[in-house]
Amino acid sequence: RLSQLTIREAEFLVSLSHENIIKLEGFAEDLSRNMVWLVFPWEENGTLKDFIASAEWEIPERISLLHDVARGVEYLHGREPPICHGDLKSVNVLVNSECRAVITDFGSAHHPNTRDRKKERGRSKNDPQPAPSPEATFCRSTNTITLTCNHYTLRWAAPELLGEDDASLASDVWAFGCVAYEAMTNSIPFQDVKDAVVVKRVVRGDLPSISSDARMALIQALCTLVRQCWSIDASKRPTSEDCRGAIAWMVRTTGLRVVCTQPN
Repeated sequence: RLSQLTIREAEFLVSLSHENIIKLEGFAEDLSRNMVWLVFPWEENGTLKDFIASAEWEIPERISLLHDVARGVEYLHGREPPICHGDLKSVNVLVNSECRAVITDFGSAHHPNTRDRKKERGRSKNDPQPAPSPEATFCRSTNTITLTCNHYTLRWAAPELLGEDDASLASDVWAFGCVAYEAMTNSIPFQDVKDAVVVKRVVRGDLPSISSDARMALIQALCTLVRQCWSIDASKRPTSEDCRGAIAWMVRTTGLRVVCTQPN
């Protein structure tokens, strides 16, 4: 089964060609153990999460990286048929040697099912919502627990996913808002909240404070965009094209791009 999932991920990747999407270099297989490994370029600056935490990066550098992520998501959503990434978060974004962000980990990627989206629109708000079935993964090196449900990660999951709806383009946009929050605040969503409480907070719209962060408060346009991405009603969220356009305006406003030099 693992090999089939890997093959499916490879099938998505070989069809993609964009500077903000990871490039599949090849694969290796061990037929005796029914295992497949995908081969990717080594991105020396690590994940977006680690890169942002590595130094006191200024706002223009952070905005520029978000622009790269937005361009990658827009590319995926603009494919025919569209591709939903399904697990967008800062650890699934790498930063290359030129300090450009590239989206990786397409294990949850899929083509959104039109039939399921129609079913979602027809569901009554009064219908009972099924409880999520979380799985916890313990990371010994960081002494943290990551709670995942149905191939997405809880703290980046849109509220409709908590009712076991399929990931969609709109849930990718919600997750992009989370990545923007991470990139600007150096914190994951619900940083100091126990996993068991996160679901309740998301469902009732009690989301992380945006403008209270000193860095984010300096860019009200970004605060507004993140709030829109975090609309509880999926139909009211901006498209990935809207997100890219808004971030592009911010890049033009700051007038700078990322330079791989450690701040003093």
